[in-house]
Amino acid sequence: MSSKTRFALALFLLCFTGIGIALHKNHKIGIPLWMDQKPSTWLIEAKATFYSPEGKPAIVELALPQSLSTEAMGHEVGSSGFGFTRVESSLGTKAVWSLHQPKAKTAHSLYYRVRLPDQPKSGSAGIEVQGTPSVAESPGLTGAVEQAALALIQKSRAVSGDTNTFFNHLFLGLASSDTAQEILLLRRHYEKEEKVTEENQLIVIGIDLLKMAGIPARLAHGIVLDADAGAQSAIPLIEYLDGATWRVKNPATPNATLRSDNIFVWNRGGSSLLDVFGGENSRVVFTVLKEVISLEKLNQLSKSPFLTSTILSLPASEREVFRFVLLIPLGAFVVVLLRNIVGIPTLGTFMPVLLALGFLEMPLGMGVAMFVTIVAAGLFFRFLLSSMNLLVVPRVAACVVIVTLLMVFMSLISWKLGFNGVLQITLFPMIIIAWTIERMSLIWEEEGKRNAIIQVGGSVVVAVIAYLFMKVPQIQYWAHYFPELLLVLLAAILLIGRYTGYRLSELHRFRNFTEAWPWARQKVRKQLIAGGIAGFVHLRNCARWESWASIWEMRDFYYQTIRASSIKTSITNCARKLLLRSEA
Repeated sequence: MSSKTRFALALFLLCFTGIGIALHKNHKIGIPLWMDQKPSTWLIEAKATFYSPEGKPAIVELALPQSLSTEAMGHEVGSSGFGFTRVESSLGTKAVWSLHQPKAKTAHSLYYRVRLPDQPKSGSAGIEVQGTPSVAESPGLTGAVEQAALALIQKSRAVSGDTNTFFNHLFLGLASSDTAQEILLLRRHYEKEEKVTEENQLIVIGIDLLKMAGIPARLAHGIVLDADAGAQSAIPLIEYLDGATWRVKNPATPNATLRSDNIFVWNRGGSSLLDVFGGENSRVVFTVLKEVISLEKLNQLSKSPFLTSTILSLPASEREVFRFVLLIPLGAFVVVLLRNIVGIPTLGTFMPVLLALGFLEMPLGMGVAMFVTIVAAGLFFRFLLSSMNLLVVPRVAACVVIVTLLMVFMSLISWKLGFNGVLQITLFPMIIIAWTIERMSLIWEEEGKRNAIIQVGGSVVVAVIAYLFMKVPQIQYWAHYFPELLLVLLAAILLIGRYTGYRLSELHRFRNFTEAWPWARQKVRKQLIAGGIAGFVHLRNCARWESWASIWEMRDFYYQTIRASSIKTSITNCARKLLLRSEA
């Protein structure tokens, strides 16, 4: 089997496998090849982690949303060897994991995923009191602290008409910058409490003041529905009794109603969010993802075989990493296309790709400006280092330190000036920028500043084009839900790798030769005629000498130099002359 046949067979297998799996998803499972106009699903994943120091029996309790049984069309549980049950109580629903002997001195992770429709209810709707209404318990404040709390309650009650407006005025007064003497006294008192921190101080004070005013109140937790937030902690909310109905509000924005497209109430009822028995250093974080296919199709896809389920069976926190990893091959394809077909020079392959990934997390114009600024400043310091005669590795390490300091300096200056977007330059890969500065300085010294600027400028242009390609929503959809299509992309890269013809930029370079082709063809014809006449004259002289060996020798010379390669040689010579003349 020849190399061309093996190459063609490899391309066929790659395309057949990638397209075949994608069509299987489309026809058998029902995953659309084209993304829907409007997302239809939210995925919220709770990741509970704890450390087991001695391997004693462990029990983990996680509070669940009360709307799970009515609104959530799907929920999943992830655990490694733990038993799982769901417990219903008067305080709400809890997910309970248990294990008799967990592995000692090991961190354990447990997952609970909830899938919600595109427009879920926020969970903050009023819940009617069942049975006897709750009675507010006094927080037990005494002395000057009690008097300060009563003064704040009287101020808020004087300007409110019902429980809702009282709640609004109370928390607006606690959060106001105009710190009254009563508020300072309360904060100093609660700073001495062991379980009160700077983050939950406002919540604790507000709940106690509501109880002193005769309004039962308790803690709740909510999740921000933001797919770009990454791993987040639950935000504290307050649930209070308004007559015969329990309502939930955000104390940070008391005069705003919780919207279903912004915050989802995870648990309410006063129960703790996470309880761990038999472990330590426990915490729970939430990851929110926005799905663009229906819940039914997502459930089918997650239960399908390994080759078709791909990354959708992974936890949401790990899937968030693949959101960028799957875009790297797309950027590499753009680099190969622009370098081998168009002919744009770049500093390596990975530098434009990683630069494009950095652009995805910031405004494009700001990112390009910051990159050019850092490279220019770093290049200046690199020339200062060249006078010290350092070795390669210490010199590159010094560039990394300089680039880091430049990023910190620019971030601080931009923060003082009010340009918050500059803070995102820390997403640039510092090692790649340091390598770019080092490589650019070497090209500057060896080939001149013109070639160095052209290669760095070409890298920025390729990075911008790769960014625009990776930013297309349909491309991101295919990469996330049909990663097997990367096999087709691999086949395209291999096919481009076999191309050895002219690049588009070279066609522009040889445009003078194309315009002068009729003149060149006429000159080649004249050279062929002249060469043939000279050969026959030499043959006749050899015949006069009656040297048949010389005649046969001249015949071979004629066939080899005139007949076999005269056309190619003449065209090449004409091209060289025309190129030299155009450059002159």
